[in-house]
Amino acid sequence: MRRHVLAGALILAAVFAAYSNSLRNGFVWDDHLYVLNNPFLGEPGNIRFLLDPKFYASSPWVLAGNRPVFLASLVLDRTVWGFNPAGYHLTNLLIHSANSLWVYALALLMTASWPAALLAGLLFGLHPLGTEAVNAVCFRPDLLAAFFVFAGLWVYLKTRASSASRTPLVIAACAGLFGLGLLSKEMAASLPLLVLLAEACFPLEARRRARLAWTAALCVLIVAAYAAFWAPRFQYSGLGSTPALRSAIDSYASSVHEPGSTAKPAVPKLWESRFFSRASSESERLYKDRTAWLWTMSVAFNEYFRLMIFPEPLVVDRSPGLFPMFSFRVFSSLALLGLLILYAVVLRPTHPMSSFGVAWCFMSLIPVSGILPLFNPIAERYLYMVMAGACWAVGSGIATLAESRPRWALPAAGILAALMLAAFGFRTHARNHDWESDRTLFLKAPLADQTARASFIRGNILRQEGKLAEASREYIQALRTDPGFAEAWLNLGMAHAAAGDRKAAAFCYEKAVTLLPGSPVFQFGYALFLAADKDKTAAVKRYRLSLDLDPAYTQAWVNLGALYRDSGRLKEAKSCYEKALALSPADPVPYYSYAVLLEKTGQRDKAVSLFREALAKDESFEPAKQRLVELQRKPGKKRR
Repeated sequence: MRRHVLAGALILAAVFAAYSNSLRNGFVWDDHLYVLNNPFLGEPGNIRFLLDPKFYASSPWVLAGNRPVFLASLVLDRTVWGFNPAGYHLTNLLIHSANSLWVYALALLMTASWPAALLAGLLFGLHPLGTEAVNAVCFRPDLLAAFFVFAGLWVYLKTRASSASRTPLVIAACAGLFGLGLLSKEMAASLPLLVLLAEACFPLEARRRARLAWTAALCVLIVAAYAAFWAPRFQYSGLGSTPALRSAIDSYASSVHEPGSTAKPAVPKLWESRFFSRASSESERLYKDRTAWLWTMSVAFNEYFRLMIFPEPLVVDRSPGLFPMFSFRVFSSLALLGLLILYAVVLRPTHPMSSFGVAWCFMSLIPVSGILPLFNPIAERYLYMVMAGACWAVGSGIATLAESRPRWALPAAGILAALMLAAFGFRTHARNHDWESDRTLFLKAPLADQTARASFIRGNILRQEGKLAEASREYIQALRTDPGFAEAWLNLGMAHAAAGDRKAAAFCYEKAVTLLPGSPVFQFGYALFLAADKDKTAAVKRYRLSLDLDPAYTQAWVNLGALYRDSGRLKEAKSCYEKALALSPADPVPYYSYAVLLEKTGQRDKAVSLFREALAKDESFEPAKQRLVELQRKPGKKRR
């Protein structure tokens, strides 16, 4: 027992040492969406919805609602930490530490070699491939799914030798953990296969048929229930129409064109436009041609195995590429994968731990093999749970070397293990720096083999910094890779507009809305440009198109009202503002905009009341503060 406590303490100390600098990092990439601009997190009591069966039967209405365990963890983090990123990173680190202990504990159940188990736990905790999942709060689902898969498998293996009367309860606990894993991320779908793999590599014949029958029955029930929940939620298109995302986007994708307002049109955040369109055509081409998918994913799997042994280079948002059948890389990848499968089969009788580890890698990759289309065909975070198998295989191999007869074997194994742990630990610590901010992640980190979206995000960062020429080059690079990338056309139009090239901007906006005519946000963005370009008639048309696509688009009603008001169509403006107020009674912008209209028509007292109402909704809303001060400075005098 003491030995296990010391091993656990060593694993935890090593993990915290390697990831200590991650606690200083900020929010990156999709953290802006899921953490900073997710209105569901603002009220701790909202967690009650996740405990209500009706939530799982209703249509999706909340961001990240397709992964409620992840969403619950964010609600708890917001309650405890507010907007302090260090707290969220600490939660990720604690989950990763727990997973490293699970890898150690599972290895103890599958091998009699304590050094092999300890080495596997350390390798998993320090492996640089874990940095993507650990450093990004938005990728916590990978950590949670792995946690429940490890826990479910441990429960199954630990208690399968228990009395027959307890078997159903044990299997039910395993199935419950399976369900929680699925509600964290779809990656957990491989748990039933991993249970079968464990039975094959580490057989225990006592009550085996009953165990497997119970496991199969409960897993089928869990999968069926999850499929009913998952089907309407797991999609990568149309997300922009959901109310939660609409409010998140509006805070950045809109501007208030009011006289006297100090608010400047906001630049869309890095994550914004990814979530109101279909998947990139890079992925579409991969899934439309299943032959190309087969060859491409064979190369991707081969690259995955290479990264688990030699994790360089580590690249955010990797590009899958497309590989023809008759290419050396495809043939070599298939050959290497075949050798790994043969290795797992041949060594199963004599080295079951190594065999299990290699087979684990293949089976746990099935959910991300592209059988079902994924927005990201390949990603380093997909390897988080997978690399446990590699760590078990390597740990067992080094332990076997240490136990062999030659005198040099033990010191050689010790040196090899020490070198691997040191290399992994230092590389992980260095990689954490890349995740300090969006800028370090997308502009300073390695750029090889990235998607068109990575170029698009770099363009957004540069445009926010006012480097319009550099931003345009990145957008153009994204469009070279993917000419159908509608968001890149939209943001290239924004860059041209900011640089004063109205003709080029108009061309880009037209291209964007042609590629994605069903997006209310694209129509809205084009309307903003037309309104700033003094083409009010065309702007009204685009706002109307946006509202036809999404009648609940509050900011479109507000901006349409402003255009009607400035054109003297006061009755229509009033109708727009009333609609906006009905849709978003907690938003200060509709109150402020309606107050400007009332002030313009001489209804000073009602305007003052609405300005105050705007401040009641958001006491830091500066435009309302300034207008109220001016009105109170000249009581009774009509403002011109």
